[in-house]
Amino acid sequence: MTLETESADEMTAGSGAGSSNWRGFVVRTAVWVAAITWCVGTLLSVSVQDSIPILSGIFYALPMPILIVAGGIVCAAILHRAYDCRIIAACLLLLEMQVVIWGGQAFHVSTDEPPANAYRFVFWNVCRGTFGYDATASQLADFDADVIALVEATEEAEYPEFWTSRIPGYSAKRLGSGMMILCRGEILGVTPGNVTVAEEPEAVCRYRIISLKVDGSLMRVLLMDVKSDPLMFRRPAFVRLAELAEELADQPLIVAADFNTPINSVWVDQLRRRLTNSFEAAGDGYRETWPTLLPVLCLDQVWGNDRVLWHRSRHGWSIRSDHRSVTSEFSIVP
Repeated sequence: MTLETESADEMTAGSGAGSSNWRGFVVRTAVWVAAITWCVGTLLSVSVQDSIPILSGIFYALPMPILIVAGGIVCAAILHRAYDCRIIAACLLLLEMQVVIWGGQAFHVSTDEPPANAYRFVFWNVCRGTFGYDATASQLADFDADVIALVEATEEAEYPEFWTSRIPGYSAKRLGSGMMILCRGEILGVTPGNVTVAEEPEAVCRYRIISLKVDGSLMRVLLMDVKSDPLMFRRPAFVRLAELAEELADQPLIVAADFNTPINSVWVDQLRRRLTNSFEAAGDGYRETWPTLLPVLCLDQVWGNDRVLWHRSRHGWSIRSDHRSVTSEFSIVP
């Protein structure tokens, strides 16, 4: 063997070792990141959740689907390394519990058919008409809903004439702040409102109370859009919403919002005192609504008071927005 051949073999072996070391470093780093993500996210989910402002952003960034993926990576690594059986059993048990709990909450199957006289309500964050409002209007027409509530509708779509010309048979009203309401009936009145706090330059949420008369029945819709800042403290918005739910309890009330807050937030729990979530009561399909292509958070929610009986709730799939629509069917309790 010549000196040149030996030198080439050494270079090849060195290159292979370097490549192997680099792959090993990447794998170890990925496992450690997954382990830290899993531990931190799990501890937050079973303890303070988003009740502490400085930790709320971390809680929102680590929903259960992310934790399950991270836990799967960790379990695969410890199985490959053949760690102590007790460690393996504990990790696998924790992962299994998370899968079972999340699966039971996020996947619902309903075979009940709503009665013929049930109302259909649609809520959708239309994402500023990214793919064109004409296509959005066409899809909304297919829902055949009695009431349609929209948020993040830009100025182009805030004109009632735009919607009534494309979806005949509806009354429509511009509500401001990117919100629209359409109904097969009368829009009797609108009361605007904002929730502000001293440390925030803008309103932490904007809402509209809309009085409707649909097929002879009076009802109210509380349409809300919460600011999307993940570091913003959500408590003031949900405290105000709980107050409004109590103040408006004399009529059937539907609360529809892009809360920009996951449904497992401690602040969302405040709504359960007077309101019932449509998907939790009569869900059919997959719950999470954002982002559309791979939804891991349930941000878009529809709730009703004790004058509203939910029959079925489904979340739609569409490339027209980064949020899935919420279609809920209900009856009014006398």
